[in-house]
Amino acid sequence: MKFNLRTAGYSLAAMTLFFGRYPVCWLFSGRNPNKLRADYKHHGEYIKSPTGNLLYIKRIGQSGNPILVFLHGINSSCEQWQHQTQYFLSNYELILIDLPGHGASPEATDPSIRAMAIDLGSILRQLNVQQPVLYGHSLGGMIIQEYCSQKLAPYPKAIIMQNCSYTNPLKTMPIGPMSWLLQKPLIHPALEQISKRNTLFTALGYLAYTSGLSCLLYRLLLFSGKQSAATLRIMTSLAAKTSAKTSTQMLLHTFGFHALDTLKKINIPCLILAAAADRLVDPAACIHLHKQIPGSEFALLPGGHQTLAEYPQSTNLAIHRFLAGAEVNKCP
Repeated sequence: MKFNLRTAGYSLAAMTLFFGRYPVCWLFSGRNPNKLRADYKHHGEYIKSPTGNLLYIKRIGQSGNPILVFLHGINSSCEQWQHQTQYFLSNYELILIDLPGHGASPEATDPSIRAMAIDLGSILRQLNVQQPVLYGHSLGGMIIQEYCSQKLAPYPKAIIMQNCSYTNPLKTMPIGPMSWLLQKPLIHPALEQISKRNTLFTALGYLAYTSGLSCLLYRLLLFSGKQSAATLRIMTSLAAKTSAKTSTQMLLHTFGFHALDTLKKINIPCLILAAAADRLVDPAACIHLHKQIPGSEFALLPGGHQTLAEYPQSTNLAIHRFLAGAEVNKCP
């Protein structure tokens, strides 16, 4: 059979477009035994909030145990918490929430940070939860700051915030003021156009995932290179399943976030976690957040923005020590 160079080229391009994520993730990952699993599932339920948002939540663990609530960031879902779920499940009742438009939750009626804080309070009240420990990563930490500033009920017994800003995240990126200076002339208009062309950019985002382009971007933005290939692939897939409209609208809402004026009024045990190689939130911003909250504790962990998946033992141990030292809850 005669070799057809053109056909071979088309076949290679097609293979790269639809399966390139596998070699890319393998080439740019370490041999980390901590792997996220694609089949890691728990059955959940839907809860409607007064904001109009409908959220998918999972409640697992022994009823009557102290309650630990998880809030993820943009372009993720409650599936990112697999290592934390395994670690804390035996001694805690866990509540994992898919933010609007993420995971199994439908698109948001109101994607603002204030609305999501109200959503959190509504969920906890409908579940009859009292004195939970709130644990937020990235945007999840900003939602907790808003929740505390509004003094929503039920008020938490303690809070944990990991890799999150206290203001417009463009101002606290490690690259300096460049991104913030580009916000009005470039970044903001571009995000608005992407949101308006949701179908097109959502499809392009999925192709970027299958081809491996977004896997490479996520490796550079979220990890330090020690993550497993499976973890990188799954975290990127969670972003691909989030619509362009959801991602851009929530990001636009973070540009107007500012909590510095209310942080000093937080008077409950608080742990701030930063990552040494975080390329999205400068560790200095987390240190400043720690200094603004009276009596808060701080820990600098290895890894990038997704330390909780790349270095789960370090993350879990820091939380374990915090909860035990503050005598907040029982720990494993």
